[in-house]
Amino acid sequence: MKKIIFLMALLFTVPLIAQEHKNTITVVGETETIVDDDSYIVLIGLQQVLVYEGQGEVEVTSLDEVKKNYIKKLEASGIEFSQFTRNTYYEFAMSYSQNRESEYYHFKTSNKEDVRKLSKLKSAGMSVVNTEVEAKKLTNEQLVDLSKKAIDNAKERANALAKEMNKTIGEIISIVDQNSSAQYIQSYGTSTLQSHAVTVSFELK
Repeated sequence: MKKIIFLMALLFTVPLIAQEHKNTITVVGETETIVDDDSYIVLIGLQQVLVYEGQGEVEVTSLDEVKKNYIKKLEASGIEFSQFTRNTYYEFAMSYSQNRESEYYHFKTSNKEDVRKLSKLKSAGMSVVNTEVEAKKLTNEQLVDLSKKAIDNAKERANALAKEMNKTIGEIISIVDQNSSAQYIQSYGTSTLQSHAVTVSFELK
């Protein structure tokens, strides 16, 4: 009796499973957004000045003097040294390859003119090690708007592919959106565009 009940249940279940299975087509939809600058981080290095004399190196300017001279020139340009933060992590990373007394500092600003001033400022024993640009993060509203545009693009692609197979697309079955709010400056700022892509599956009729 139990076997008969099981077989009857199986007979009713199989058609239901078959009805739930749908042919699908999965495509990637894309759009682009413009990446805007948010802030700039300038990393500078201060080192004692040494020159070769005879068989070795002789100090010409101590690290303290290098620092004092740089601060004077910095303040003359309208930037306070108090705005700099010492970067001990970079000092640790460079300690194995340095044979001079050194200190490293980073300066963060949203003002491009300050970055230009720092890049032009010349002072013995000082060097600009790196300049980094941080991009603005996208808001949730912006992310949703971009995803909608990417889904529209996916629908166009799916329609075109389905037409080639003499078929049509139906409702959306699934959407995979792995985009985050983070944006990145590419190729030293020569490109300000960033791709926004989503994977969409449609019913294929």
